[in-house]
Amino acid sequence: MITPSVRAAIVIIFVFIASSFGQGTTPRTCDIAKHDDNNLTLNCSRRNLHLIPQWPVEINQIKKDGHFLITFYNNSITTVSQLPPIPTGRIAISFKRNRIVDIEKDAFQDIAKLVYLDLSKNLISGEVLRSEIFHGAYADNKYNSIALETLNLAHNAIHSLDAYLFQFTPNLTRLYLNNNPIEILDHVTVLALASATNLEVLDLAQTSIESIPMDAFSTLKKLQQLDLSGNKFTAVPESLSLLGRSLEYLTFNNNPVLELNDDSFVGLSSLVELEIAENDYLDEVKRNTFSPLKNLKVLHLCHNRNLRYISHNAFRGLKDKWTLKEVYMDDNNLSELSPDLMPWTKLDALGLTGNSWLCNCELINIVTIQKAGQKFKYGEIPYCTAPLRLSGEYITNITISFCPTLDTSFSSKRRFGITDLKPKHILWSIFGVAIVVCIGMAIGYIVNAMKAIYINKIRNRNEPIRYVNLNTHSLA
Repeated sequence: MITPSVRAAIVIIFVFIASSFGQGTTPRTCDIAKHDDNNLTLNCSRRNLHLIPQWPVEINQIKKDGHFLITFYNNSITTVSQLPPIPTGRIAISFKRNRIVDIEKDAFQDIAKLVYLDLSKNLISGEVLRSEIFHGAYADNKYNSIALETLNLAHNAIHSLDAYLFQFTPNLTRLYLNNNPIEILDHVTVLALASATNLEVLDLAQTSIESIPMDAFSTLKKLQQLDLSGNKFTAVPESLSLLGRSLEYLTFNNNPVLELNDDSFVGLSSLVELEIAENDYLDEVKRNTFSPLKNLKVLHLCHNRNLRYISHNAFRGLKDKWTLKEVYMDDNNLSELSPDLMPWTKLDALGLTGNSWLCNCELINIVTIQKAGQKFKYGEIPYCTAPLRLSGEYITNITISFCPTLDTSFSSKRRFGITDLKPKHILWSIFGVAIVVCIGMAIGYIVNAMKAIYINKIRNRNEPIRYVNLNTHSLA
């Protein structure tokens, strides 16, 4: 039988254990690993934590230029409270996959060297995100900034951003907003994005937006990478033209765009890599579509299951100064391509698998004569679908002898010169000219005779009618 004193002792022990897990003051709560003098990791992942523990004393050992990673991945934390101070080093903190619904004011005030923050896969709304959660310590009658460079807010419940959200994060270069129900880039959200003038990477994939205001990117002069996949765009946004001098990587997958044309990529002269995949409604790529992309090196035009036609002039403006090295057109609905679509010999890599290729002379020209067959990756050689007798055959196995050619092996005939003339040639020429002249004169005589007869008949028919004045005639 358990006595009251024993029961009390057990209660005290349980309270102590719970308190230890809550405060994290024992090594059992989180594991700390020191990789070297410049790298320290505090692993608090999968510990069923509801509160943020205190830091272990080992964090004071990190050097000024060291790196400190703290991860609370996959716990049950609902509120990010004000974090304990970390005096030095470059700090990275992950709260990925928790249950966060609130972030306290001054949460990161004592971690001025925080450069990476992952808040993805939580329940954070736009109302929770305020500028005061990101400011640094208060000094000289103002709040200082923090060193934040990367902020991951993906997979939350954000509809809009506070206009001053990035007021204290001037170094922010990477922002991930993907998989949030934004739907509309409203005025305050545009102001928030416009204030992050040092952004280099912006992810707006899976946010249900269908348009981008023209002024949304007007101040983002350093933006190099943009992801607009999984949205509701029916055309490439015109506002992207404002990023022409900086944007190098554009991902435009899974949008209900119907066609690409000469207006799609206007101004994007700095683009190096373009990905247009999984656009189920894309049917046609028209002339001059890619002409503005003067520095494009990699093109992914893949997995567009209804894409059946690419104009032979789609790359027209690039052919004189060709920069493309890799082109992937796998898993579309293509059956034919024009041999002059691009200078195939200048490619380093080519993907054409997963299409219904008609193995005609034009395709054989591309693969054999222009050596596109040498650009396929190992194990990724496309095969013929038609004609039936070639169905299932690798297109690299179809030789040029399959196509009809003109025999140019014979020598051309010698030209006919004056020295080759003979008397009979001259006589026959004179006789021919005389016959032609006589026939001409005969025809002329007949025509003139018929004309004279016709004129006489017309004159007789058109003789004027004479009228007689009856009164005058009777008086006479």
